[in-house]
Amino acid sequence: MTTIPVQGTALPPATKTSDNRRERRATLFLLGPALTFLAVLSVWPFVYLIYASFTSYQLAIPIPIEWVGVDNFTRMMTNPRFWSSLGITGIFALVAVPLQIVAGLSMALLLNGVTRGREFYASLFLIPMMVAPIVVGFSWNLFLNPIYGPLNNLLKAIGFDPPAWAQSPDWALPTLVVVDTWQWTPFVMIVLLAGLNSIPQRVYEAARVDGSNRWQTFVHIVLPMLFPYMMVAFVLRFIDSFRVFDIIYILTRGGPGTATQNLAYYTYDMGFGRFEFSIAGALSIIQLVLLTGGTMAILSFAKSREKGPVSDSPLPPTVFNASAHTFQGENP
Repeated sequence: MTTIPVQGTALPPATKTSDNRRERRATLFLLGPALTFLAVLSVWPFVYLIYASFTSYQLAIPIPIEWVGVDNFTRMMTNPRFWSSLGITGIFALVAVPLQIVAGLSMALLLNGVTRGREFYASLFLIPMMVAPIVVGFSWNLFLNPIYGPLNNLLKAIGFDPPAWAQSPDWALPTLVVVDTWQWTPFVMIVLLAGLNSIPQRVYEAARVDGSNRWQTFVHIVLPMLFPYMMVAFVLRFIDSFRVFDIIYILTRGGPGTATQNLAYYTYDMGFGRFEFSIAGALSIIQLVLLTGGTMAILSFAKSREKGPVSDSPLPPTVFNASAHTFQGENP
């Protein structure tokens, strides 16, 4: 049998090489301005930050900048204020993020059961996330004001003796957790609602045929299938919890004392309050390393859960068999 070559489908090697070179040049020409812009605005400040963290750079004292090696990092590691801010950052992340996951999951389940007007209600829930953090801080500052704030006046009217929420050593940090949860729970909700919508309806029908009630379906089917979405929301909120600054600056200014001074606010105070730019640079590098390590640990945990053996699943055998049979070859 004779094979007839199709015209235009086979090019000589030299022509292919020439075309590839032209494509690479065109790509570099188009990406060149964007890459240059990115390097100037992102890469260079980051490189200079690393350099400043190993020097004696102080804006307030006009002394020659000297290379001090790891002295700035050593000073921070032996500073009780650093460990206090690190502890506050960790407490804030470990309390606020799980709270937002639980609240966001509840809201997503509530919205997923709504058959009419779901988009309208979802838009209402998303309003706090659309407001700038600085506006959120001012709004909550007025709402929680101990003298003329509506919350304290309401509590006083029904016989309670409310504290000065943002000024109390005991209530300042929980107040910040509540404000952050109020603003960012809708983000978790929208991620988990997308996960719920991705579960095929036939999965629920298979579980119902197997005799699974609503609670068993939720625990053994919905939660495992939502796990990747929950981990995405957890990682993103975990990263953001380390960068919380706006509401702290507006509501507490890190106080009372240092009760709400997290690593971000401590770095700001050292850099722009005391002009210790080298110390602020070291703090930024430490925060980046901690955040990267924490994120990698969370992702490793999520990956190990996804690779877990089927026998480790808490799913009852009948429900698991039915759902596994339903999942095979089906797309959401």
